[in-house]
Amino acid sequence: MPGSPHVFGIIVHDTDGTTVMADVRTTIRNETSNETKDLNTNSSGEAVFNLANKSVFPSGWTPGDRISYFVLYQGYEAKESIIVQDTGGTQVTLTLVAATIAPSLRYFTVQDFLDYFQVSVYDEDNANGIKPQTIVKVGQMVETRIDNLTYRKWDDNDGSYYSYSNELHTVKSNQRIFWLKNTIVNSISRFEVNVVLPSQAEEWRNIMYLSLDNCDATTDWTASTDGAITLNTTNDEVNEGTGCLNITKTGGTVDNVTFSKTLSETFDFTRSDFKLDFYCEDITELKATGSTAVEIRIGNDSSNYYSFVYDRTKIGAAAWSTLNLIFDSDSSDASTTGTPNATACDYVAIKITYASSATTVSVGDMRLDYVRFNNQEDLNINLNTGRVEITGASTFFPASGKDQVRSTYKQGTSSVDEDIKLLAILMTGKSFAKRTLQRLNISASEVEGLSSAIQNLAVDDMEIKSILQTKSFPPIGNIWKEKSEYNG
Repeated sequence: MPGSPHVFGIIVHDTDGTTVMADVRTTIRNETSNETKDLNTNSSGEAVFNLANKSVFPSGWTPGDRISYFVLYQGYEAKESIIVQDTGGTQVTLTLVAATIAPSLRYFTVQDFLDYFQVSVYDEDNANGIKPQTIVKVGQMVETRIDNLTYRKWDDNDGSYYSYSNELHTVKSNQRIFWLKNTIVNSISRFEVNVVLPSQAEEWRNIMYLSLDNCDATTDWTASTDGAITLNTTNDEVNEGTGCLNITKTGGTVDNVTFSKTLSETFDFTRSDFKLDFYCEDITELKATGSTAVEIRIGNDSSNYYSFVYDRTKIGAAAWSTLNLIFDSDSSDASTTGTPNATACDYVAIKITYASSATTVSVGDMRLDYVRFNNQEDLNINLNTGRVEITGASTFFPASGKDQVRSTYKQGTSSVDEDIKLLAILMTGKSFAKRTLQRLNISASEVEGLSSAIQNLAVDDMEIKSILQTKSFPPIGNIWKEKSEYNG
């Protein structure tokens, strides 16, 4: 949406209508695009916005756009709106009153509503127009009603999405398929199962797969003394993806090397299974049987981590071995160094102890690949429908019972569903139409044109019902009628 430079100035007055208010946060909103911009008033009580500046409205502006402007200050507010024209500038004033400001709509804009019903705003048509603030207030209630009717929210919450934690589901006998309550799902961070009987104390296990490093690049990997790391992209030597890491010992100074990486973000490791794949061509190059040959680590840094150790008899010869460390493990071999924070892990490592300090390893004889949480094959997920199927053989429930599955996920989309946008507009319009007919309190036959208005309302009712039928949860269609493998 283009637009020539247009200076939009707002002067804010105190409740006396004269005293100017400095350093007061002032907001403008383009009702066509629903984009907003905040700015504090200067010492003269003025906030100045250049509407053509992309930092104000990323989509720009065009003559005829309605601009709402408002301020909230220590329990007082002021709000108005105006249609701006390509005149070079607009100067308006706001006087504070005791009131509560109405936030923006989520599913449609004021301009969407005005355009769809071809109506005007109050300051253009005092007899028939609607105040933008009234549309927003009624629209907010309608949007909440839509959320309740469809059991989900539909917008992207300004890019941050909606977070749901520990959403519980009851498990039926032999159940494997579950439906998350809020769709469309953006991402799932945890999917946990209670692996003990309902009569026992809960023991949750997170089975959500998460790749920490595919080892398709050496980026941020480091090796301690005598160690070296190179990328291996030979197809028959890679275990997963397009590459793996050759982890070698090139010198004779020490008998162990630690290969580690600090990840670019932190991850919650609680109640999860940390895994990595390790290849060893010749296990005699590892420390002798009965001693620690390989140690895997996950934590916050080289001084604060969880670890698990392996004797060389647990390492496959000339084969890939999956090494794992389960958080909260009751194994006496699991250990903690320092004070790691399991909810914010970003350090992973593998420490190799060799037969002696003189041992060297040829490039490719020891390799590292596929650092991850849990098993990808344990879950089959459809984010669009919120369908989660447990497929891993290791995740059977001991018995049916209440609240034996829980999930943590984010829900939302990058744009509002067009049907939901229309639904919000229709339901908001219906709210205004109902109030109008109730105010008249007369029969349709007594007023010309009123009968057709009632008929139009009925048509809108049918369209509203049709949209709700397809958008409500559970979904109505083949995906919900799927034949279950369990009985109740």
